[in-house]
Amino acid sequence: MVLDFMENSQSTVVPMRQTGHSNTQQANVSIHNKLLKESTKALKPYLQKALAVHLEQIEQRLYDVSDAKASDAVSLDIKVLQKCASYLSSLFIDSVIKNILSFAAQSTINTDNTFYSSAKEKDWSGLQLLETDEVENQLLVDNYVSTNQSRLNELLYALQRRIEFIGNKAELSSNKNPFGPSVLMNTYIELIKGESFSKEASKLLCQSFNQTVLLNIDDTLEEINTLFIEAGILPKLPGPKARPGPTKKAVKNTPPQQEKKQIPPSSGGHSGSEKQGTLIEKELYGSLKDMAKVYRIHGGEKVASDGLTVSGEQLATTELINTLSDMQQHVGDGEEVLQNIRSQIGEKIQVNGQRRPYAEQDDILIDVVAMFFDVMLQDRHLPDTVRAMIAQLQIPILKVSMLDKDFFAKKSHPARRFLNALSQAGLGVSEKTKQIKSAIFEKMEELVNRVLMEFDDDVEVFAELVEEFEIFMDQQQRQVDLIEERSRKVTKSSEQLELTKRQAAYEIALRLTGQSIPEFVYAFLEDAWKDVLILALLRREKEPAESTDCLNVLERLIASVIPSNNVEERLTIREDLPCLLKDLKVGLDNISYDFHQSLTFLKALELWHQKILVADSEGLDDDIPVAEEVVLMDFEELPCDVNADIDNVLELEDELASMPRDKFSQYASTMQMGDWVDYTTPEGFVLRAKLSWKSEVTSRCLFVDNRGIKAMDIRVSELAEGLRQKTISLVGQEKTPLVERVLTGMKNMMQSQQSKPSMA
Repeated sequence: MVLDFMENSQSTVVPMRQTGHSNTQQANVSIHNKLLKESTKALKPYLQKALAVHLEQIEQRLYDVSDAKASDAVSLDIKVLQKCASYLSSLFIDSVIKNILSFAAQSTINTDNTFYSSAKEKDWSGLQLLETDEVENQLLVDNYVSTNQSRLNELLYALQRRIEFIGNKAELSSNKNPFGPSVLMNTYIELIKGESFSKEASKLLCQSFNQTVLLNIDDTLEEINTLFIEAGILPKLPGPKARPGPTKKAVKNTPPQQEKKQIPPSSGGHSGSEKQGTLIEKELYGSLKDMAKVYRIHGGEKVASDGLTVSGEQLATTELINTLSDMQQHVGDGEEVLQNIRSQIGEKIQVNGQRRPYAEQDDILIDVVAMFFDVMLQDRHLPDTVRAMIAQLQIPILKVSMLDKDFFAKKSHPARRFLNALSQAGLGVSEKTKQIKSAIFEKMEELVNRVLMEFDDDVEVFAELVEEFEIFMDQQQRQVDLIEERSRKVTKSSEQLELTKRQAAYEIALRLTGQSIPEFVYAFLEDAWKDVLILALLRREKEPAESTDCLNVLERLIASVIPSNNVEERLTIREDLPCLLKDLKVGLDNISYDFHQSLTFLKALELWHQKILVADSEGLDDDIPVAEEVVLMDFEELPCDVNADIDNVLELEDELASMPRDKFSQYASTMQMGDWVDYTTPEGFVLRAKLSWKSEVTSRCLFVDNRGIKAMDIRVSELAEGLRQKTISLVGQEKTPLVERVLTGMKNMMQSQQSKPSMA
């Protein structure tokens, strides 16, 4: 279907009559509805065939699994699949089609699509502790989506923009593209979540869906895109949307009052070429000139000269930019990257040891950018690996400064945002994470290589790369946050268990103080009932009565084994014995205590009770057995402080008080969540980790790596000692973006140089 009149739909037309405008809008809505329906007619046959293959393959794979290992869970998965196979495909296709049709502008179709709504990006912020396989499954699904998104990037971008146009939407993110892998995969996942598949079967279903549906959808999406083009929906696709940032202004649009403040073309040596550098405002130009002067003085002859004879006609800016473009495509990551940029350019343009002079503005910018990277490469936040990677961008950034004066003037400049994004993402990278090729580091390498190979004279390419990188990092950060939260919960649980064990020991000791009980009873309390009490204390938030009951049983047991001359007390204890034995068995069952061991204890307890409770003034009946000689244990004093919580606090205070009063102890005590450190492993690796959690009770500090995985679990005193021995060094947080830090460093160099007394 070809809708010729749609070719003119992008032009702005001022309506002559409101009625005519309204009629046109209604006609467009009708056309868009029909077009979206046509697209679903092209998609539906493909999905039907692909899902039929998918369900057939997954059933066979489940049978293969069941043959390999006899499992009730696998058999159940097969039954569930056979039950839902009859309606799974139709439900999925209906959900996908309904979502596509909801994008018609002013559509009357109900857009409350349960499956698509669930397929939106998940909010992990309130997520509780997940099992490892759940984290891995989520990472697996994200990988399927990102792989297909990258593979079909151009085609999906085209469909995304055309859906925006049809739906009259300002901007549609890639994860909401109704034809995209994110929506298709997540819609399917929401469907299978409604069935009682095992985790392993769900993993196989997603894997098969990716192989049979997503990896073969190319031709169908191409057909749909062609349908939109033939219908006149953006037949000439606009370029990728850049994130908000500075736009280059031509000199001819500069207001008269600003024209006077600019350096005239003659001083910059610009030609009329498209690649000529922009003119720099007088105030900014003066600052850059001062920076270049300071850099030359500070570095001496080594940086002020490239060692070549300068003569001949001035080198045009356009010719210099062309030379830089050629150079950047041959930039490596070896020692030459750290070579002075002036020397790098000189080696390229020299002829027999001579080069032509640069234009004044170009000459200044070369030294300012050289100074910029010298300061940047000394930044303590940058790991060595990331420092070497960013050093490859010296020549592209020099080109940027020559093409667009706003690089040094505006924080929102896309090239500055790109450098800041690389620095922020690379904060946790170390040599080891480089070797294992983490996803973040690989993405950073890819973007830097794209700059080197693709950047010509359009600085907005940096805005596109920043947008792409931010989307990627959002996805990665969700995964890192999820794993980091799990690491924190595991560490907190470990500490909680340690504290609960101490509290259980305290509760038992408190009730034994001043008492004398049989040795076998004390062994039982230490070996068995302490674990019963620990479990009850751990569950006290959900079951507050359980710990109270457990302590009550403890007190009754101790009272029952202490001989008493009070006949009334003995009678009360004897009446409670059946209930006490029942409560003891319930507690032991809760911890799955060994039956034979419990039987031995209960038998010994029974004999002891008979000895101290059954006896009366007339003596024991000859038919009643009595306990053998039993060793008694006396507990004169409480082996703990008055209160378990106070004990913990005092222990922490003692530990902190015993630390040397030096700067290292202060650094360790005042570290903030999110602070990074470099630490040396026993194998000699220097790695980087972030403080994720610090206990106020035990002073334990949890550090995680850039993937959120636990790296170190140490106490404050150990952290201080590591700083003291230089096996740990503070990096801190990147509170200020990289470029702003570098420019501040350059200003400090200027002020330092200007404050030196003159030698004249």
